[in-house]
Amino acid sequence: MRIAVFDTETTSLEKPFCYNIGYIIYDTETGERLIKHDFVAEQIWHNRELFTTAYYAEKREEYINRMRGKTCEMKKLGHITQIMCREFADFEVQAAFAYNSPFDDKVFTFNCEWFKIKNPFDNIPIFDIRGYVHRKLAYTPEYKRFCDKNEYYTESGNYSTTAETVYRFLTDNTEFIEEHTALADAEIELDILLKCIELGCEWNKEYKVYRTIQRVVDKQLELKDIQGEKHFFPYNKITVYKEKNNRTRILLKSLDNEPKV
Repeated sequence: MRIAVFDTETTSLEKPFCYNIGYIIYDTETGERLIKHDFVAEQIWHNRELFTTAYYAEKREEYINRMRGKTCEMKKLGHITQIMCREFADFEVQAAFAYNSPFDDKVFTFNCEWFKIKNPFDNIPIFDIRGYVHRKLAYTPEYKRFCDKNEYYTESGNYSTTAETVYRFLTDNTEFIEEHTALADAEIELDILLKCIELGCEWNKEYKVYRTIQRVVDKQLELKDIQGEKHFFPYNKITVYKEKNNRTRILLKSLDNEPKV
């Protein structure tokens, strides 16, 4: 079976004009990376005012060097999607994978509608690699210990499951920095996916993606009695996560009914 692993880089989250598309076509039976592309979208690239709003706009010089070295190609978005459609058909691609795939799916939907071009994923299911990670890696004691040791947490204090953190865990390389260019990120995301398959996940299966991977933190509640004597009550605090209505929830679980004085 042939699959595609892809990634996009955009100007923003709300109106995600796509300036970089990278993808790999992979043969699951032979283990070959049959073809890979790194494209820069001409319409967005030449709109300097729009491009400068991109989160990784400072990488422009890097893209220029790659285009000069012919490791990255600039084409109009419509031409890029035509190439994708043709290659997906030629290689009989049956499924696509991306890390946080709902966003990349949104990117293609938005840009294809905006520029009135064909969406190469119209007839190809897209699966979220995060679901594979949550199924086989994120809840393991080894992964949690790795995150605790290196303090890889979200802003809310939950365990981080970004592609960068997961790849650091798999390679045991805490110095690794995700490049945030489309093809380079697709490469590490394919490696992450292959590890999850090795651990027992199945190809082309939708695994649940959890909103957060919460931590349990040891805490002590300090209380004073009427004589002013301090008493300490140990408990577990489950890390906070933000609700959609901007409220928060904290769950407490007692560890010991007897106070420690």
